[in-house]
Amino acid sequence: MRYYLGLDAGGTKTFCLVGSEEGRILGFGRGATGNYESYGIDAATDEIRKAVNGALGEAGLTMDQISGIGMGIAGADVPDDYVMLEREIFTPLMGSVPRCFRNDSMAGLRGGTREPKGIVIACGTGCVSAGVNAQGRECRAGGINEEYGDKVSGTSIGLEGLRSVFRARENICEPTALTPLFLERSGCANPDELFHRMYRGEVHPRQFEPMAKLVFQAAFEGDRVACDILEESGRYLGQMVNGVARTLDMCQDEFEVVMAGGVFKGKSPVLKDSMATVIHRVCPLARLTMPVFEPVVGALLLGMELELKVTDTIYTAMSGELSNAEDRYQVRFKTE
Repeated sequence: MRYYLGLDAGGTKTFCLVGSEEGRILGFGRGATGNYESYGIDAATDEIRKAVNGALGEAGLTMDQISGIGMGIAGADVPDDYVMLEREIFTPLMGSVPRCFRNDSMAGLRGGTREPKGIVIACGTGCVSAGVNAQGRECRAGGINEEYGDKVSGTSIGLEGLRSVFRARENICEPTALTPLFLERSGCANPDELFHRMYRGEVHPRQFEPMAKLVFQAAFEGDRVACDILEESGRYLGQMVNGVARTLDMCQDEFEVVMAGGVFKGKSPVLKDSMATVIHRVCPLARLTMPVFEPVVGALLLGMELELKVTDTIYTAMSGELSNAEDRYQVRFKTE
């Protein structure tokens, strides 16, 4: 029996799964942020080691019994990052075990679709798009920070909603249903109180998180200002997908666009509709879909595919195993 390990190290959490070649889930481990950019290499190493050792321990295995490792690692953005992370974290932890080391966006794509090609657009804490074409060529767009072009995230959508409250206060834009929603969240009686308390530093925007939910709620209720925010955000996310499609010569291909991240779970459909319109102008055969599995499952699949083809039989077995694992660990692994 061969065993595989999948590691998803992100900006807020680190998950690790150990499974068999038959699709059985044998162990799960978790840690806090595994992105070295958040708190440094030492902190990321500790959390990644905690997740990996937790999964191996529960499976009753050691690292030398693992045949392949799939890794989706936030903060692995340029070639120098991969060299440094291998030297500082992964070679000491994993030795010479064969591994597929990718940015976390690629684990999201592999878990999101059963197809061998496709594009993922992930939007939550930040935004990134990545893809694989029919020839196996890969690329990504965005996912570093605003200075390098990133424009949309859950926080940016929420902040634009908050700014609109102040614009409405000064008659720069029309009155908006965002105002009572933000006032309720802040505990302020009126926009003037909110303005002055924020100006004095008594209230900080992060206290309103998750702010994006307020924008989606107002848009769902038909608020024009909130709808405009989501429509503009959707246009940019669609442009990211199109950028990947152009780079990979996929514009005339039929493929899935996997929508990963909390932004795509919002109540209003305006953002997704806007994004779909932009994508279909360039990629008319693209199909927008929600992910099949969470990124940690995608990482496990990347590890398995170093040695074997993941068949429908394995998928079916893994899907059932993941349902049981969700109950056992109180974690979502399937998004269908």
